[in-house]
Amino acid sequence: MSTAFPAPDFDVDAVLADPAHPVVLFSLSWCSFCRSAKQLLDQLQISYIDHELDRGSFLKPALQQRVRGRLEELTGSNTLPQLFIGGESIGGYTDTASALRTGRLATVLTRHGVSFHPV
Repeated sequence: MSTAFPAPDFDVDAVLADPAHPVVLFSLSWCSFCRSAKQLLDQLQISYIDHELDRGSFLKPALQQRVRGRLEELTGSNTLPQLFIGGESIGGYTDTASALRTGRLATVLTRHGVSFHPV
């Protein structure tokens, strides 16, 4: 995992389109569902970028509102965490755990060339 700290001109769409970092998690540092999502990704040995929306420049209300608003537009949800793989929304922790159980997570990871180690 790598925690990223944003520039003031942070662009959600550009982050999600970055082929060098296909797995992107938007989270909060204190959130138990966010911690569970990070633990799941770590357990699967998936390299990902974590944007904690309660740290660094995200503490600026305008930036946080813009990012959270765009995430809601993309996912239909205003909750965190939100996981994206290759720009594709996987959802929150419960959605991600379900995708793991059903095989959807492995399918999406493989489609986007992301290595992982099944548990």
